[in-house]
Amino acid sequence: MNRAICLILALSASIIAPADEMDRLTEQRAAFRQALVNAELGDWDSVRPHLDLLADYPLRPDLSAAWLRRKVGRDTDAEMARFLARYPDYGFSRDLRYRWARSLARRGEWRQFLDLYDSHYADSRDTELHCLALTAAIETGPTDETVSRAKGLWLSAYSQPEECDPVFEFLAGGGYLTADMRRQRIALALPDGQIRLARYLARPLAEPDRRMIERWAKMKSDPAGQLARPDRFADDETDREMVVYGFRRLARGEPERARQLLPRYADYPLEPDQRSRIRRDIALTHARRFMPEGRTLLRQLPDAGQDPIVAQWRVRLALRDRDWAAALADIGRLPAEEAERDTWRYWRARSLAAVGDNDAAAAAFDTLALERDYYGFLAADHRGKTYRFDHRPTPPREDVIAGIAARPAVVRARELFMTGLYGRGRAEWNTILETLNPEEKAQASILAHRWGWHSRAISTAAGTGLYDDLDLRYPTPWRQLFEPLSREASLEPSFAYGIARSESLFMPDVSSRAGAIGLMQLMPATGKETARQAGIRYRGRISLVDPATNIELGTRYLGTMLERFGGNPVLASAAYNAGPHRVSKWLPEEGQLPADVWVDSIPFRETRRYVRRVLSSDTVFDWRFDGEHRRLSERMPPVRLPPERRHSGCPACRRRGAGGSTGS
Repeated sequence: MNRAICLILALSASIIAPADEMDRLTEQRAAFRQALVNAELGDWDSVRPHLDLLADYPLRPDLSAAWLRRKVGRDTDAEMARFLARYPDYGFSRDLRYRWARSLARRGEWRQFLDLYDSHYADSRDTELHCLALTAAIETGPTDETVSRAKGLWLSAYSQPEECDPVFEFLAGGGYLTADMRRQRIALALPDGQIRLARYLARPLAEPDRRMIERWAKMKSDPAGQLARPDRFADDETDREMVVYGFRRLARGEPERARQLLPRYADYPLEPDQRSRIRRDIALTHARRFMPEGRTLLRQLPDAGQDPIVAQWRVRLALRDRDWAAALADIGRLPAEEAERDTWRYWRARSLAAVGDNDAAAAAFDTLALERDYYGFLAADHRGKTYRFDHRPTPPREDVIAGIAARPAVVRARELFMTGLYGRGRAEWNTILETLNPEEKAQASILAHRWGWHSRAISTAAGTGLYDDLDLRYPTPWRQLFEPLSREASLEPSFAYGIARSESLFMPDVSSRAGAIGLMQLMPATGKETARQAGIRYRGRISLVDPATNIELGTRYLGTMLERFGGNPVLASAAYNAGPHRVSKWLPEEGQLPADVWVDSIPFRETRRYVRRVLSSDTVFDWRFDGEHRRLSERMPPVRLPPERRHSGCPACRRRGAGGSTGS
């Protein structure tokens, strides 16, 4: 185990037990970790030597759960039932019960499976289990309800899991899968681009049905070529949907081509809302790529297209053009609830100042400057005011903390954390919170902080409204690693902390849906390449979940991004989140942009929020270190192209834009 973690665990453990008990607890933790490996391998003989020592250890049942998970099957059904009855709500029970249910279904133990399904899964969203339950109902005597539920599963735009195959075979064998039912599902699948599924569904249908699907396939692969000739399309619902699908697909990939082709369909009988959706998609893609026609296209949208996303992008493009009067007007057109968000309150103040209404701007900035966040710090900078950190420590109530710490479920969660089973520990902690009142939750956040379990302290404090306790919400774990490694990478430690908190809440084991791992959420390929360049031994996931290695690789990579983008923390933060190639595409091709304008016109909503969060956290951490801080605006230099990409009078450069967006 990494030395930094060992230090934290040792310090945390001293909080919860006297020294003589601590020695035994340390011994038990070591024995449990060793025994767990063997239990997970199904080797109970190697577990037995540890059982006497672990007889009273809170995680002793987890060893049995690990062994049963490995041995799930007919031979352990009776033992599994007894074990889950004894520990119905433990953290391991959910996974163990699910595996047992799948095993029962696989073996055709339908009665027992249905009992388990009815008790725990009937109201879930697990399609696989629902299909297995329908298969069980079919095997044990189908009813009209069984047929109705099976038809509901059939009518999906997407391929269903293989567990549904017996259900669909039952429908087909019973004559329930009529041609009309196949056509209904094809009609659901095609607008979502599910061509392969539609082809499969159409195999028993007539030639005209199959020809229609091939037309959709051509539209998916070559929308520009298909849309070039409006005379290909008939005046019927299917062809209208095909045209809409083609235009919306083309708008995402080639928005200018879509804009050029749309006038050819002036006389084609699209529904008004269909035409409006097409124009909206074309306009928004132009806007998100900062193409010259973007502002005009947004303003030409009919009323039906003036939704909040369109209204926001009208403001963003006005800001990028420094058209402050238009920005003010467009902010005024935002829905009332949207206009009250800090983002638009800040930009209203900025725009008022730019058009010379200094009194109104000052009043708006002064109100925002009371907040401890990105916009509050920038507003304070505009007014030359002191930042309002307003740190208010939560008074500990030792009797309440001791009572919480003594609860068996809390002891289990603590031991899961202390033994490195972080994910299971988080799940049990979150379950515990549901049983606590607000005062207890506040004290629980202090308890988690004392253990060094900072992700739970941060989230629990925020969920309890303890926004002003900066000790809980902005801890500085692994400081002995962050500070020297940040300096070596030419970073301010507060910047690295801002990234780590924003990425993982200091969870060393966490993985994102995209595959990023660890404290600073590095993709494996990025970690490997950074390690190669630095001459650091790299062992894949093992390296990335090790805090010391992750911090070293993460700070080095962040330092590389900072250097690549001219020392601009704004661009480095965006590159860390969205990738440097995207950020390069988002830079202005001519001149420069104020950094706050650039941040709030980033095409990806996730990245906009991420950059603001990192910069705000950087500021708080900077103040936390020594009570001093740099101005946020001082760390936000103007955004411009690097010298090697600056071209004067280059039409092609002006036409280039960023890639499409997944955000708003």
